[in-house]
Amino acid sequence: MKNTAIIFVFIGLIFIGSIIFGFIYLPKMADANGIDNQDIVLSMPVDSTLMRYFKDGVIPFCINNSNGIDIQVKEGAPILAPISGIISHVYTDTNRVVIQPTSKVLVHVRGVVDLNYKEGDYIMKGDILGYAGSEDIFLILENLKNERYECPFLYMDDSAKNIITEGLKVSTYSTENICDCPSIDY
Repeated sequence: MKNTAIIFVFIGLIFIGSIIFGFIYLPKMADANGIDNQDIVLSMPVDSTLMRYFKDGVIPFCINNSNGIDIQVKEGAPILAPISGIISHVYTDTNRVVIQPTSKVLVHVRGVVDLNYKEGDYIMKGDILGYAGSEDIFLILENLKNERYECPFLYMDDSAKNIITEGLKVSTYSTENICDCPSIDY
């Protein structure tokens, strides 16, 4: 009888431990993985033939305390939506458009003028947002869940990663890793 009681107590402890693990620790472990491992896949916000390298070319994430990637382009180049989502904000003073693909992510594209869309519109990846108002555009990925900026390069499709990598080779800020940032731990 004593052995039976020990077995029941042991099984009870395992059961309670499983419940605590399943309802308390498992959700916290999922939260630690950035943006819920959602399907955030960014494409290039500009056609690669309209990129320029005579000044800086591509300025990596975190250089000069930036929170995104700066891409030098031909002035007036069509700027493409890097992801599908709702346009949540338009800032005319900074020529910035904010696309919200999920409730926990904002994608900012700065340097866009002559917008083809307004706040509240749904835009598809690859649609023309507007046109480059200067010689560069800025791509930012804001993680609302963890309240930080993420390196957009980490979420780009293979084609965009190849274009950015090739652009870095001929840019002023040539670097091994576009996402090097001593102040952010991934």
